[in-house]
Amino acid sequence: MSYKRFPNPVRVIIRQSQEAIIATAWDAVEFLRNWPGKRGREYRRALQHCLDALDGIASPRKAYLSFSEAARHAGILA
Repeated sequence: MSYKRFPNPVRVIIRQSQEAIIATAWDAVEFLRNWPGKRGREYRRALQHCLDALDGIASPRKAYLSFSEAARHAGILA
């Protein structure tokens, strides 16, 4: 199984002094399972695009952009 590498890693804040590096659609799906923010439209779009990237339906770039936007919207983009 290919993990569908993002064009650039995304750094997100887990806790006050901890960060995580999300480098693949698979990493993003795992992080989204324990999402710290509101699970609104941006969250749902990111989850769907990451799952679609893993299935080969969407590009890793599309998943990356959606995940980055969801993290920015949730205020956890480092």
